[in-house]
Formats: sequence, C-alpha cells, structure tokens
Amino acid sequence: MQQAVLYARVSSKEQEEEGYSIPAQLKLLKDYAQKHGFEIVRKFVDVETAKQTGRTNFTEMVRFLQDRPEVKAILCEKTDRLYRNIRDWVTIDDLGLEIHFAKEGEIVSKNSRSSQKFMHGIRVLMAKNYVDNLSEEVIKGMTEKAEQGYFPSKAPIGYQNNGANHHIDVHPEGARVVKQLFEWYATGHYSIKQVAAKARQDGFRHPHLQRPLSPSQVEWMLKNPIYYGEFRFRGRKYPGKHIPIITRELFENVQQVMHRFNKPKYRKHEFLFAGLLTCRRCGCTITAEIKKGRYVYYHCTNWRGKCAQPWVKEQELDRRMAEIVKEVELTDEELGWLVKGLRKSHQDEQGYHDGQIAALNAQYAALQRRLDQIYLDKLDGKISEEFWREKHDAWRTEQQAILRQIEYHQKANVFYFEEGIKLLELSQQAHAMYVTKPPEGKRALLRFLLSNCTLLDVTPTPTYRTPFSWVLEARQNGSWLAD
Repeated sequence: MQQAVLYARVSSKEQEEEGYSIPAQLKLLKDYAQKHGFEIVRKFVDVETAKQTGRTNFTEMVRFLQDRPEVKAILCEKTDRLYRNIRDWVTIDDLGLEIHFAKEGEIVSKNSRSSQKFMHGIRVLMAKNYVDNLSEEVIKGMTEKAEQGYFPSKAPIGYQNNGANHHIDVHPEGARVVKQLFEWYATGHYSIKQVAAKARQDGFRHPHLQRPLSPSQVEWMLKNPIYYGEFRFRGRKYPGKHIPIITRELFENVQQVMHRFNKPKYRKHEFLFAGLLTCRRCGCTITAEIKKGRYVYYHCTNWRGKCAQPWVKEQELDRRMAEIVKEVELTDEELGWLVKGLRKSHQDEQGYHDGQIAALNAQYAALQRRLDQIYLDKLDGKISEEFWREKHDAWRTEQQAILRQIEYHQKANVFYFEEGIKLLELSQQAHAMYVTKPPEGKRALLRFLLSNCTLLDVTPTPTYRTPFSWVLEARQNGSWLAD
C-alpha cells in the first residue's frame, strides 16, 4: 500500500468548537484512503487563520515529508484547505509528491498534464483570493471597533489588552517608561539612539520580546499618537476612549524636536525595470542610470568585477518586455477550455459556501431562540434587567457577526467564478494591457507574471510564475487541449 499523510484545516477556532468541519474532512479523507489503497502514516490538523505560511501543523507536515521520502502522497479535502498563499504552493511543489484533493477529484503530481497543472494553479490563486476576502471581513470588523473609539489590535508598549472587554488598559510600569522616553527626547538633548540607550540603562525591556528597546522601536513610539489619546488604523486617525499616558502638548513638543533632528530626504527616480533584472553573465543586479538628463540606460552593477554586459536603452528593453508578456497570452480556444474547467471547479466551491451558509443560519436561529427565551425570563422576573441587557447585547453582537459571514459566503459564490474569469482574461489581454499602462502598471504586471528575468546583451530571458509557465509547457509538448 502506498503511504500517505492526511491534512485538514479550518479557518477559525469557532469552526472547531462547532465541530462540523474537521471531523467531516477527516472522515472524507479516511474513506478516500481506504477506497484508493493508501496507508495513512500521519494526520495533520490546523485550526487557525493563516494569511502567511507558518501554520504549526502545516510546517510540521513539511518537515515530516522531508524526513520520510518513502511517503509519496498528501490527501486533502480541496485546494483552499491545503494552500493559503503562493508560498505554500511552492513549498509543497518542491517536495515532488502526489497531491490528492478528494472533494475535487483531482490528483496533481510532477507527471500531471500541463493543462491539469494550469487549472490547479488557477485554483491556488482562487484560494489566495479567498484568504484576501476573509482578511477584508476581519478588517471590516476591526474598523467598526476603531470607529467606536477602541483600539482594534494588540496593545502597544505602555498598554495591555483587557480580555474581558477587549479594550486596552494602561500598564503601570510600561506607561511610566513611555512617559519618561517622551520627556527625555522633548528636552532636545538626546538623539533617538541615546534615548534607547538610557532606557536600556534604566533596565527596561520590551515586554513581549524580552530584550532592550531598539532605536527604531523608540522612534515608532515617539511618533505614535495613541499615547495622547488618538490612534491610527489603516491610514486614518481615530479619537480613542482609552486613558492617555502623555499630554498632547508633550507629544507636539517631541514632534518639533524630531523635525529639527531629521534631515530632508530626496526621492530617487523610480526606474521602470529596477529590481526586475539580473545579469546572465555574472549574476549581478541590472541597475539603471539617467544620461544627459533624460535617457535611461540599464547596465550590470559589476559587483563581482568588470562584466562584458553592454548598456541597454530603456526603450529597447520595454519593447522586448512587451514581447515576453505576449508569450503567455491565451488564444480564444485555450480560454474557452479553461473557462469550462473553472466552471466545474466553481460548482465544488459553491457547494462549500452553501454548506457554510446553512450552518451559519442555524447558529443565527439558535441565538434568536436564546434571545426570545431570555426576554420572557426577564418579563417573568426570573433574571435581572442588568443580566438580560448583558446577554442581549452579547448575542446581538454575535448575530451581527454571523450576518457578515453569511454575506461574505454569498458574495464568494459569485466572486470565485468572476475572479477566475478575470484572471484568465488577464492572460488573454496581457500584451494590450502592458503597452497601454503607465510605468507603475507595467512593473506590477511584470511582477505578477515573472518570478525572475535575466539579461544577456539586449535580450531578456524570463522565468514565468506558475501557472503561466505551464501555458508554454503545454504548447511545447502538445498536451494543451489533449484532455
């Protein structure tokens, strides 16, 4: 029997507490393993939201598979259960395993057809889109909290999070140090580095990192308005309901001193292909210079010694980069084939969201029954007005959160397919978009399509990101529309 590991994940602890997601995934995967003749040697379960790699059991699974080359397969429910971002995909792909997605009926391996790999890549990008949308919902809730005057994140030095009411309270020792830092710097006798050194001499250590404050941390604190009663969140400033540590006058004095210390910074010219090219001869970075005040040339940095790479005009590079973008454009026939595959994938995705909506509606109804009963208990004098109000407000807040999640899943049913179509249309219209975009738009498009690009004389050689690299691979081996 072929050996395999199981991997299951839910996106929040609340889902695990409800008990409907992880058990369902594990049952599906165990049945799949038995049906297809797999020996399960280990199972890994993550219960958390992970925008980036670093999930505890995902990382442990990767280490386990690296140490056990005889284990050749991962069994997982569906694409967005395994991958949370492109880096996860690359990490798993490097292991060279068979990935079985039981619910999607897909098996992906290094021997898969290029067209199958491409559709798998589309699903991975859709999984990333799911995470981005989920993040938007979290940010929406945090923004609502900020608008109410409550700091919505981890308490900064000088404050501590109150687990009971989810607000921030003054930390007595931390607040003393914060005030001292502001007072030292406001005198104008100390630089930020010297203030950090005085804090170290005073014995203060970062409460979370358990090490002395760095100059950059001190600078961040001295610029943070939260200490006089306001706070910033996502580019906006909000009046806070927390207790200030310093006066606004002291804060303004510190900003004036900082302005005197700081030297003006001049913005450098942003070159179109800066950071996108490396020299194919020696591996050094390709950099840019302006000649005669208006002509932009690219050349090797010669960091490893004198290099024979000639200087190249930006206009010539721009023309050749446009050709590189055109290489991965989809034909009408290719686009039609992929849309069919995406539509089939969307049916699986829609079933998942419909299931989530049904579970959320059940939670909402259960809370409503509690609200109705507790109101009757209040009328009958079984509970106090204060207790009723506390539970009423808490359960209403839960219901509002559930309604937001339902709205998200309803939108996701549509967005999954629409965003997939947009991604495919991008592949079909990439060249037209490139030639009409301003420089910052061209840079963004190239970074989206390319993972690397080398330059030899005047010729750039691209390394396309997956799944776009599979477009070329499929055309070369003739398997594009074979299935």
